[in-house]
Amino acid sequence: MIDRQKAESLIERIEKYYSILAEFKKLTLEEYLKDIKTVYSSRYLIQVCVESCINLSNHIIASDKMGVPSEYADTFRILCKNNLIDEKLTAQLINMTRFRNRLVHLYWDIDDEFVFEIINNNLEDINAFVKSIKQYLKLLKL
Repeated sequence: MIDRQKAESLIERIEKYYSILAEFKKLTLEEYLKDIKTVYSSRYLIQVCVESCINLSNHIIASDKMGVPSEYADTFRILCKNNLIDEKLTAQLINMTRFRNRLVHLYWDIDDEFVFEIINNNLEDINAFVKSIKQYLKLLKL
C-alpha cells in the first residue's frame, strides 16, 4: 500500500522545485546566462526534481507491485504500462531522466542554453506528471 505521507512529501518537493524553476522562465536567455547562480541552481533543481519524480514513481511501483525497474527510465515505462501516465509523457520523462544523468555524470559538459530551453519548453512535463500521480492517488482514495 502506498504511504500517503511519503507520496505527499515527494509531490510537495517536486512542486517546490518546479515553482522555483518556473520563475526562471521570466528571464531572457541573456539574463539567465549572465547570472551564474541562477544557471547552477537551475541545473541542480532539474536534477533533484527529476530524482524526486523517480523516487515517487519507485514508491508507487513497489507499493502496488507493478514490477521492478532495472534503470531510472524504467520507472516511467512501468507507470505507462500500468496506465498512470501516457506514452508521450513517458517519452518526455525518459528524456528528462537522461538529462539528469548527464547533469550528474557529465556536469562539466553542460550546455546552459539547452538547460534554459528545458526550463522554457519541457518544464510542463513535470507538472503533467504530478497531475497524473495525484489523479491516481485520488482514485485510490489516499
